[in-house]
Amino acid sequence: MSHTPRVLVIRPAKEREAALRTLARTGAEIIVADHPDNDLAGFADVQLPLPHVPAAFRTDRVAELETRILDFHAQYPLTAVMADYDYLLPLVGRLNERLGLRGHTEWSGLTCSNKRLQRSALDAAGVPQPHWAPCRGTAEARDFAKSAGWPVVVKPADRAASCAVFVVHTEAELDAAVEAALIESWGADVVVEEYLDGPEFSVEAVAADGVVTTVAVTSKGIGGRTGVLKLDAEIPARLVDSDRAAVERVAADAVLACGLLDGPAHTEVRLTAEGPRIVEVNGRVGGVFISNMVYAVTGVDLYRAWYDVLHGKAPGLANEKRGFAVRRCVSEAEGLVESVEIGALPPEVMGRHLLTRCFVHPGDRLTAISNGNEMRAAVVAFAERREDAVTAAEALAANVTIRTSPLTGEAAR
Repeated sequence: MSHTPRVLVIRPAKEREAALRTLARTGAEIIVADHPDNDLAGFADVQLPLPHVPAAFRTDRVAELETRILDFHAQYPLTAVMADYDYLLPLVGRLNERLGLRGHTEWSGLTCSNKRLQRSALDAAGVPQPHWAPCRGTAEARDFAKSAGWPVVVKPADRAASCAVFVVHTEAELDAAVEAALIESWGADVVVEEYLDGPEFSVEAVAADGVVTTVAVTSKGIGGRTGVLKLDAEIPARLVDSDRAAVERVAADAVLACGLLDGPAHTEVRLTAEGPRIVEVNGRVGGVFISNMVYAVTGVDLYRAWYDVLHGKAPGLANEKRGFAVRRCVSEAEGLVESVEIGALPPEVMGRHLLTRCFVHPGDRLTAISNGNEMRAAVVAFAERREDAVTAAEALAANVTIRTSPLTGEAAR
């Protein structure tokens, strides 16, 4: 019997190539479980073909996915199961429990993927967060807004990437937001929340045997067409020591309240006038190249730490504090994509370039961005001084030109 670790990665995300490269360096056998059209399937030592995974969740075929994975394990025993999409975490937890593996349980997967369950878990643990209520229709949302005051936030409980998340200020806006959130929710599960005012941060951490260690704190730039998209980011966050400690402490309490004892966490926090309050806990590594930024600044590979925790090893989390990483996202382009062009940059900018990634191609039809999965491109710069990293990131973003022509027909409306 082989003692080589065998890691199953369910539906690797398009910007998570770093995860598979890290796994390859461990010497583990990589199993990619997804539809064969996944662009990252080439990293696999073995491919486990699945039906289109999001469609399987929408059509109540999750048991089929689980059975295929269990059948594979019966023949080729797995040592760990990993996934980056929030909606996959309950499945990962069930697999871990059935196979005796470390990481998410089904409960922690549910609380980290469903905002209604998560809010209940945080309330039970006394973790500070916004006032909230489950919402099955516009009448309940109106009652909540009258008691909480405007503005309020409406969101599907079971979606991610700020999909169908709205900050609303009037009853007319509220009715439309609730209807849109109900449509986008896979299970007609919607919550309405008090709006938290103040800067937003995310805490990148790793839990091991119930001990949560902060690796980095990220400043988040919130904006875009909907006003809630998390487009820009900087590591390390600009925080005084007392505020940083408070943000880290609340985030760690929230991770444990959600039942996550072993694995990475990306916890979003608003620093309000009353102190830090939890926006949400994500039981995974942060998206849009947060792992690349963390590694550049701290020297910590979050995916290697995740792998080590899942295999019962102490993760390497020593922080080198060696500079600043800044991300800027391109989100404005609309229309039929004619070309994507990258211009020449001066040497001082190229010397600070960490990555540029474009997610659109000629022929794509782009309508106004409505969630974080629809960004057009992302760039990251790294420098010893924050000012240099900011300047370089803005130059890199300006250097990405997406040429479009107007849409015609249904897509134009």
